[in-house]
Amino acid sequence: MPGDGETAVTVDPPKQEDAPSASAPPKEKKEREPRLWEEWPGKDRFFCDGRCMTGPSPGALLGTTLTISIPVILFLAFVVPDVASEHGAAIWVFAVLLPAWSVTNLVITGTSDPGYLPRLPHPGPTPDGRARPRYREEIVEGTGKAVTVKWNDTCNFYQPPRAHHCSVNDDCVDKFDHHCPWVGTTIGGRNYRTFLFFVFGTLLMCVYVVCVCALQIQIKRDDLAAGTENRTTKAIEKAPVAMLVMIFAFVFFWFLGIMTCFHAYLVLTNQTTYESFRDGYGKDENPYWRGRLGNCAEAFCWRRPPSRFNFRGTKDQQPKLDDAWVAHLQGSVVPLPPRVDRKKKKTAKGRAEEHAEGGGDDGSDGSDEGEEGRGERRGAGSHLAELAAIKLEEKTAAGGADGEDADDESGYDAEAENKV
Repeated sequence: MPGDGETAVTVDPPKQEDAPSASAPPKEKKEREPRLWEEWPGKDRFFCDGRCMTGPSPGALLGTTLTISIPVILFLAFVVPDVASEHGAAIWVFAVLLPAWSVTNLVITGTSDPGYLPRLPHPGPTPDGRARPRYREEIVEGTGKAVTVKWNDTCNFYQPPRAHHCSVNDDCVDKFDHHCPWVGTTIGGRNYRTFLFFVFGTLLMCVYVVCVCALQIQIKRDDLAAGTENRTTKAIEKAPVAMLVMIFAFVFFWFLGIMTCFHAYLVLTNQTTYESFRDGYGKDENPYWRGRLGNCAEAFCWRRPPSRFNFRGTKDQQPKLDDAWVAHLQGSVVPLPPRVDRKKKKTAKGRAEEHAEGGGDDGSDGSDEGEEGRGERRGAGSHLAELAAIKLEEKTAAGGADGEDADDESGYDAEAENKV
């Protein structure tokens, strides 16, 4: 019993709903939807929960970074202080900025989306039930010239002009240039600019390192007495790190010099490495030619297109693809837009329509058309005969050609086969 002045404390029994029920089923844990990087179909590698992406060989990127960084550290520790004390602190500025520029662009190039194109579901058969052509013609935007594009069985679309499926990364890359073993990934439209900055900047760094190392050896030589024998040899003995770093940079200078000249040529002619080895366009036949300044502007000044993927997002969080763009990529037959300049070469389809109406502008027959068609399809190679067969099939199905034109096309096809 509580005493006088004390207040009794009453404890309420626990409510029924607060007590755990033995019959209530346990709550099921909601399964997390996988992110895109976790189900990526290509051979790229992802790190830091999808925040960092590399090619199939991240060790190559790391090795190249160390190949540059280790000699630079020796250069900064043993060479630059002596030279800067004699020639001023400005030596430090370029000694730090050039390696930082080189390594930064290397890492950005190796960890960027090079311009991957999404894999699309198979569109199924064509509306008319015919087999989908393996190749078709496309008009290059900006130049109005025709190029031949190929159907990609892995991604289920016609590869856009300049696109190519990289067998190493197992991805279709827009404006494919090459797969770089030094960077460990593919070089494409989205990382080609930083790749150029890396190559050009590393070449300048090699020139600078060679000059500064030679200055240190000269400083050591001047410190010796004028009558000393073998002054240069003894100066090298006093600056062994400078000699080793200078030899290393000199060797890489020649390798990078060749690469710089080659890619400078590609930029000036608006070609990729793949196109240069496969087609070797001349100035007049290059479908991507925009003039010297226009070619350089495309490489260095055009805005880099955004990535088509949100690698850390789910499938529902990916950027929406334009339906018209997808339909264009997967369409079996796409009509070519009219040419602005009528003096330029006509497409094979346009010439077939003119023949169906009564002949070309110059009154040439089907054999002339075949000759022009072969000239226009330079770079198609072994696919020439298949293209001719596709055009013949389209014209026959449309009923727009008479028997004489069909005979001419058949003769062209046989001639193309013999030539191939």
